[in-house]
Amino acid sequence: MKAAFLFAIAMLACAQDVLTHGAQVFAKSCATPYCHGPKGAGAGAPKLAARGFDEAHIASVTRAGIAGTAMQGYGSILARPDFNAVVAYVASLNGIQPIGPSSESFATLSTEAARGRDLFFDSVRGVERCATCHEIQGLGIAVAPIARIPASAAALRNVETADVRTARLGADHFPAIVVSEGGRRTVLYDLTALPPVMRTVESASVGIADYNAWMHSTVVKSYDDRELESILVFLRAVRP
Repeated sequence: MKAAFLFAIAMLACAQDVLTHGAQVFAKSCATPYCHGPKGAGAGAPKLAARGFDEAHIASVTRAGIAGTAMQGYGSILARPDFNAVVAYVASLNGIQPIGPSSESFATLSTEAARGRDLFFDSVRGVERCATCHEIQGLGIAVAPIARIPASAAALRNVETADVRTARLGADHFPAIVVSEGGRRTVLYDLTALPPVMRTVESASVGIADYNAWMHSTVVKSYDDRELESILVFLRAVRP
């Protein structure tokens, strides 16, 4: 009963994280003087709050835009985590709360795997939990994919980070995971600190090198080896 309660709390915390992130994306990309107002109010464009929109409609319009208007499609502009978060945020302005996987989604987990699940989504650890950068069954933030499950806690701490590259903006350089590049703008996650910051920059102003000395061990310091072993049991159970 206690584990189920803690898991429910983790679900609520992750859902709130999505809405908070969505509000930030909305404020930056949608709530401008010539578009929508703050919190979905009307401005240059119609209001979005309390319109009775469902999630399918919101996602469709956000992805494709509206022909003949200033509403452009964001399906190829926003990174997937940003797109999903802003859709969830606009849905919440219409009374639809984000729903992550319920406890039934993990009903067949062993005791050890369930412990690993709780550790993976542990809201008490704040941004130092695994779900800050990784997504499992629609929960968490998909900053970095989990391509391979390490064999041990030591291997997890020192897992290869080939996706982490070096971004250079003027005199500044930092470890980054590139979400999209090749167009007028480059979208990347800045890994300088937790949580990683999504940055959109002009492609002409940024240089990307294929190597960075950033190490996974720097962001799993809140877990001991026993806890990491439990997390690995959970990952093997849901990502065989």
